[in-house]
Amino acid sequence: MYATTTIARLTQRRTCAVRSAFTASQYQQLRTLASWNGVGVGGDNNNVSRTSKPAVVSRDRFFKTNYKGKTGLEQTKIARFKSTFKPSTSAATTPAIVIRKDDDKEEATVTVQDNGKSYLLDFGLPKLIPEWRKMFSAETLFQDVSAGLTVGCIAVPLSLAIAVASGVPAEVGLVTAAVSGIAGGLMGGTTLAVTGPAAAISLLVVGAVEQHGLEALPFITMACGGMQLASGVTRLGVVAKLVPVSVIAGFTTGVGTLILTGQIPKALGMATPAGLNPLEVLSYVGEHASAINPSSAALAVGTSAAMFLLPKIHAKIPSALLAVGGATLATHGLGLDVALIGAIPSGLSAFQFGIPHLPAVDSLPSLAATTFLIYSMTSVESLLSCAALEKMKKTSYKHSPDQELVGQGLANMGSALFMGMPVTSVIARSGLNLRLNAATRLPALVQAGFVFSSVVFFSDKIAMIPMPALSGMLITTGMGMLNPAEFKHCYAVQKMDTLPFLTTIGGMVSMGLAEGIGIGCVTALALNYQQASMVPGSASMLPPLSSTMMSAMPVASVHHAMSPLSSSHQEHPHTIGISTPVTSFTDANGEKFLLDADKSSVLQLNGPINFVSMFAIDNMVRDLQERVSAAAASGERYVVVDMEKVTNLEFTGMEELATRLIEVADGNEDVTIQMVNCSDLVYQALDQCDPKQQIQRFATLTAV
Repeated sequence: MYATTTIARLTQRRTCAVRSAFTASQYQQLRTLASWNGVGVGGDNNNVSRTSKPAVVSRDRFFKTNYKGKTGLEQTKIARFKSTFKPSTSAATTPAIVIRKDDDKEEATVTVQDNGKSYLLDFGLPKLIPEWRKMFSAETLFQDVSAGLTVGCIAVPLSLAIAVASGVPAEVGLVTAAVSGIAGGLMGGTTLAVTGPAAAISLLVVGAVEQHGLEALPFITMACGGMQLASGVTRLGVVAKLVPVSVIAGFTTGVGTLILTGQIPKALGMATPAGLNPLEVLSYVGEHASAINPSSAALAVGTSAAMFLLPKIHAKIPSALLAVGGATLATHGLGLDVALIGAIPSGLSAFQFGIPHLPAVDSLPSLAATTFLIYSMTSVESLLSCAALEKMKKTSYKHSPDQELVGQGLANMGSALFMGMPVTSVIARSGLNLRLNAATRLPALVQAGFVFSSVVFFSDKIAMIPMPALSGMLITTGMGMLNPAEFKHCYAVQKMDTLPFLTTIGGMVSMGLAEGIGIGCVTALALNYQQASMVPGSASMLPPLSSTMMSAMPVASVHHAMSPLSSSHQEHPHTIGISTPVTSFTDANGEKFLLDADKSSVLQLNGPINFVSMFAIDNMVRDLQERVSAAAASGERYVVVDMEKVTNLEFTGMEELATRLIEVADGNEDVTIQMVNCSDLVYQALDQCDPKQQIQRFATLTAV
């Protein structure tokens, strides 16, 4: 099902103009056979049956045919949209099609322009420089500085805890947060995102350190950043989205499970043998309960409880700082016998600049596998976080996945130059930044400066923090990862997504992180194959793993309209007459829908929409953006998406489709997105992907 986009295009690479004049009689001579390719889930296909003969339409597109009802006597007019143009054989570029219609003549000028995707060789600086200027606006300066300081209060203890969970020295987490926060904040693809060490990646770092040693971590981080930078510059951000959301949810839950079970012994002041799985860890703790340190347990429970309860009092309270600060005061005030972080480098000596050393040649294959896994998961985590953040609050800077990879790549490369660890865009700190009413990129820089200052000026105070307090923080973090929101969305759309979710968790817990992710992806692929194979008529329509067919073309120069069936139409029921450019419909829910052919672009989807449809969605939306922008001057205001021929849905693909279509509307304020012929399954998916209902939705349409 690797996706391809079928777009109406001319095969020539140069700009050309094609003029043709049609009279009403000539329109009647243009007849196209309507091809029927099986039954999909997009519309209500259970109430109608296909006619044995194909319908013939009188134009180069059709959107209506005749059906026989269950009694065989009634004829129902169902809205259908389809392009009869053939896909171009050239895959190098995607031309933009601009249609201009002369108001005085029945003719249209079609201009095909070569608008191939350009590389992001300027790192997106032309769009970022205006963003940087906004950081010094007097109107937002105070609230941005305040937000940055509050986020910094959270970032310091969290970075310490994540460093400990990652098996690296505590100061590495702080140095990483300070350096990466600046690069990610300035160069990232989302205005309010905060970059730093993430709990979800900590276990990947643990595995890398255990397998290759701490000295190899800067090289892995540098290579990961280089791959992200290359992906962003070449605009391959869509590749990182090929991992199903159900697998990402399973990965998050698996990491939460491993963090939780790994920190319980440390919170109790116990040391466990290496290499135990979660069940073995819990069994070991039960067998050696007599070795529990009551002081350590009390500090961990108190820290965890404070982190859980303080945000319920007020969302803007820096709960992590207060919880760890309280535990530190209790430890030294009461003289508790617990382990402390201990001395860390102070002043600027903590920031050791250096070029990562190239490892031995014989270790490169295993290093490459580790680096690719970390690159994949950090990229996916960052893109998911930024997409979620963009839905929470729109900013003047349009979220760009490619720019986000550029920013994360530079952040990781900067971290590597100071012997740091891999980073991502962190949703917890970014979400807090949003709730604090941040308006620009300044808070990300302020929090990085706060972390930097804590290392330079307060390293002696950081050394006094008790380790059980950090374990309590991580236990709270792990518990929060056990029930990810992504799985709730997947389950609401497709109950069978439970299978890749559970297999990912099982593989991670029993075999390892990489094995679990691989098993989850294979399971998701097999599940989609099996579901596509079960679609009625799929053998005559599309192979189970073929591309999703997406056709989009402007209809500004073509009248799509239906008039009531006259006596002549009853004699020739397969012929559709032409009346006005505006056509009225009602859907199965009684909602009215008006199609104005002069102001609409029609998009038909044919086949499955899932995580392997990403390339089709990406290419189709890029073409659609160019087309809508070019047609805006001519008055196009609607993008109509026909879902009747969609064969099956999966949350990952549907969320990408909805998000990208909303981006088209956001980039063109006067454009409205409309989905028609939506089934109950499509409605359920849209409720999860578009809760604000920015996309208008209609059930199966019937001509009025």
